[in-house]
Amino acid sequence: MYSDLFKTFNEQTEQFFAPAVQFNQIVAKNIEALSKIQLHSAEQITKTSIEQLKQATEIKDAKSMMDFNASQVNALNALSQQMIQDGQKLSQLGQEFKDSLESLGKETLKTAKAQ
Repeated sequence: MYSDLFKTFNEQTEQFFAPAVQFNQIVAKNIEALSKIQLHSAEQITKTSIEQLKQATEIKDAKSMMDFNASQVNALNALSQQMIQDGQKLSQLGQEFKDSLESLGKETLKTAKAQ
């Protein structure tokens, strides 16, 4: 008798908290993906900055100064491309997050109506 009561209680509790658990999983997945994008971006910016600092220490004459300026333009172009790509990744991540939440909301609503 009590085992059936506890079994029913556990099933109802799982059903009640299932949307919250799914929401937390979606948020955790999104935070992980966002962190990876940010870490990659920071790594690329740091590498480029260090490389440019090293090249700046090699300036000895007018020609090396012109070469350094050209490398600065290339570095800025590369960073601009990286920022565009990161923006696209963030946009896609946001869309996936929105879609996941909409799907979860529809499932939860459907389950609530069925009960």
